[in-house]
Order: sequence, then structure tokens, then C-alpha cells
Amino acid sequence: MRFFSQNAAAMALLLVCTGVCADNNPVDETWWPSEFGVDDQAGATNYIKPSKRIAAAALVRKGEVATLGMPYHARMPLFPGRIYSLTLPGGGTPTHDLPWSGDNYRQTFMDELVTAQIGQVGTQFDSLGHPMIKISGKEADGFKDGNYLYNGRRLEDISGPYGLRENGTEQVGSFFTRGIIIDMVKVKGGNLPIGYAVTMDDYRAALKLAGIADAGEGDVVLIRMGWNDLWQDNMSKSAAEATADNATFNSGGPGISPEVCDHLANRKIAMMGADNWGIEPYDFKGVGKWPTPPEKIAEWGYCHMNLSARRGIYLFENLNLKDLGERGPGEFLFSWAPLKLVGATGSPGNPIAVW
Repeated sequence: MRFFSQNAAAMALLLVCTGVCADNNPVDETWWPSEFGVDDQAGATNYIKPSKRIAAAALVRKGEVATLGMPYHARMPLFPGRIYSLTLPGGGTPTHDLPWSGDNYRQTFMDELVTAQIGQVGTQFDSLGHPMIKISGKEADGFKDGNYLYNGRRLEDISGPYGLRENGTEQVGSFFTRGIIIDMVKVKGGNLPIGYAVTMDDYRAALKLAGIADAGEGDVVLIRMGWNDLWQDNMSKSAAEATADNATFNSGGPGISPEVCDHLANRKIAMMGADNWGIEPYDFKGVGKWPTPPEKIAEWGYCHMNLSARRGIYLFENLNLKDLGERGPGEFLFSWAPLKLVGATGSPGNPIAVW
């Protein structure tokens, strides 16, 4: 894994919220109902109009494709407390054994059983039932204590043990639109180090290098930092090597700064995706400026709250952007739809980029 090298002063790019988030208090501003109406549960897929889909289809000229999902397997890194297990109910033998014509033949079938937080492991799409702003002690201002999702829905009013009654993944719709890649690996000449925050100068440099226009309404913006190169080849490593690389991967990573997230929010994109596990920059081991656990970092999920919870703009984490970055153009047709998991907080997936 080749990292972009930087000196200690440059490590200060790891962005602790300063002026950009000083007034980041959702109770003090009107952020619901959304621009799509009080009943809306789809959020930013509303930006993807028929004309947008037609224009996106015109970006396909060579018929080449890159798949953007990482493989799901037992050696992928998991956020603490999450699990993933795939087993064969027949113990490796057919689950079904049924008749076929003749004495020497049967028809047989295989099944699998997956146990996981299906929308929150590996390549994971966050629906509008995932990030929330918790509000307490504001009853005098008309806010009940609780966890508030997109469009002001309070978790305590819509949730139960078998899923969400509103803002579930089944409400999302689909993504068939222009995609762009902000390839920081190309801009910096190597993978970004832990804690690095992609700035607006970085973002503009990537646009210029790719020779493409800025993100527009309804676009999908993918930001390549190279962080999940750490586990690209886990299945070919020893278990000890995979465990060590997963620990490094989970200890933090480069990410997107609040200023870039705010810019993309103002551009009204449909979704932002990245090849790290959490969108924002993290450094839990103290290599940069955040040697503290997430529960002690104010606004550590700034982009989650200000893109998804406030504005209904989706996030896609742990994407595989290596092939697209190395072979693809700066803009392309992005196509994907989440599984219609009723009441779920997210979805697994393998989106495609076509050009």
C-alpha cells in the first residue's frame, strides 16, 4: 500500500471542527420538513429526474464497466459490535434433493444462511434510517427528547424490534445518474494516510486533473483515497495478516472534510461514496490530531448529520474504487438500487460505473 507522504504540518489537515461547525446545532435552524415535503421518505433520489437519467446514459461511449462493491467474506474488517457469517445449511451438502426423470438422476440445490447487520457491513449503503441527531432538554422549544432522522422523524415514534415504520431502505428508489470520481490517489501520487481530510483545494485539483465539471444536482460523487486497499486481498493473506491489516483499517482512515461535504450539499448531489469505512477522517490511535475515541469527538460524523439526517443525501461506504480510478474516466454512468429491505437502515450492494 503506497501512501502519499506528508510532513507533520500537513498532518494538521486532519480537520477538527472549527468555524465551519461552530453553529452546528440542528435545533436552532429549520431543517424539516424537507424541500420535498413533510411526507417525503426518499430524500435526494428526488433530484434524479428523467432528463438526468437520459443525460447520464449518454456518458456511455465505450461500453466498459467497473464494479464498485468489495467482496463480502469472513476476513473483511467489521466495525466493533457488528458481525458477518455465511454458512451452508446443509453443512456443504445440497439443501434440497428432488426427483428427476430416470433411475440415476436427481435435481439438487444449494442455499446459504447469512447472519449480519446486512446494511452495515462491508460495502454499505446508509439509508435515511441510519444517522440521527439526538436532542434532549429542549422541550421548551417544542422538541421531545429523542433521536431525529431525516425529515424530523423521531426514532421513538417510528421504530420497533422488527424495523422502522418510516425512512426504511425500501423507500429509497434507485440511482441511475451521472457519477464523478474525485481521485485523491492520482492527485497526491499515492494512498492518503490515516487522518487526512480531503479539502476543497484537493477537490478542485481532482476535478481539474480529470477535466470534468463540478458535481451537479442529482449526481453521485465518489472519493477515492486508497484506504481500503488494506483489505482488498484479505482472502489471499494468512488469517494473522488479515487480522493485522483489519486492525489498521479500523483504527481510522482518511476522509472528507466538512467544507467538502457542505459544498456537495449545496450542489444538491444525490449521494456521496468513498473507499473508507466511515466517510469522515478518523485517527483513533493518535497518528494525527484525533487520538481519542469517537465518543469524545464533537461532530465526528459531521458529513453523516449534515448530508443525510438534514438533507436526505445518501452515503455509500467501503466502495471499491481502485479499478475505476485506474481504468475509468472522471465521469460515467452510475447505476445501482438498494435491496428493498422494509424497515432496514441500509443495504449491501455492488454498484457499477459504465463509460
